Amino acid sequence: MLYRFPPTLAEAKDASFLSGQSETYAKLKIESKTGKRTVLMTEHTLIFVMKGVKLLHFADGTLRISPGEVVLLRKGIYVMAEYIEDGLDFEAMMLFLPVKLLRTLEVAGANVPGGPKKPNGPCLVFPATALIRGFKDGFRKYFEHPPSNFEALLPLKQQEILHLLIAGSQGEAVKGFIRSAVRAEPTDIDFVVNSYLLQAVSVAELANLCNCSLAKFKRDFQRLYHSSPRTWINGKRLEHARMLLQNTDTQVADIALDCGFESTSYFIRLFKKEYQCTPTALRAKIAIL
Repeated sequence: MLYRFPPTLAEAKDASFLSGQSETYAKLKIESKTGKRTVLMTEHTLIFVMKGVKLLHFADGTLRISPGEVVLLRKGIYVMAEYIEDGLDFEAMMLFLPVKLLRTLEVAGANVPGGPKKPNGPCLVFPATALIRGFKDGFRKYFEHPPSNFEALLPLKQQEILHLLIAGSQGEAVKGFIRSAVRAEPTDIDFVVNSYLLQAVSVAELANLCNCSLAKFKRDFQRLYHSSPRTWINGKRLEHARMLLQNTDTQVADIALDCGFESTSYFIRLFKKEYQCTPTALRAKIAIL
């Protein structure tokens, strides 16, 4: 199952979120049991670990985030877990950094030219300075005692922490992160689409990951692939599903999920339309040969 984070405003109406009328700003995550899940981060995010260790699993290894570190994480799909010592809870804060906020810093001159254009990998990790630790401890109190005007204060707190990061020893890397995070170029579509082809993401979510509107995403996609996004993506997913049906014993429902289809019935309907037989019938034909 793919979890979305931050969730919609309707789903974020609990004390662990700081949400306003139109935006979710932050999340306080407290866990007493270890867990592992695949998460679609729909916003760029700043992560502070307060207790325990946060684990981010990548294809080339696992990143361990301790309470003495700060992480800037690009929006995208990640496998996340927590390491919890016996008798203790895991605790972390996430501050969501929408593209519109990062663009205000770029316009204000925080993203000066000459720095790196793109960070190496999907995240930046650096030690928390005394000023950043002070920010973390102060911001933590917002979850227990939110001021009456917190919705006016929270955008200022987002800007404050970003300026603190820019002013630190890794300021140039942070500027590069911001520059890359606000970029919206047609060439990014190919990378994003192929990276998440087999994940259960919608066309609108792919557009968001490319930092562009749904209409612009569809226009650029048509120019690149000479097809609508949904038609092209479903076709590629069905090709992969057929390969799995022909070469593995995986259950049809599991193949549907592995190919980005959250509904098995929808997958079967598309498969039959494309190949003139159901997944089960295709396997039966193979068994006879």
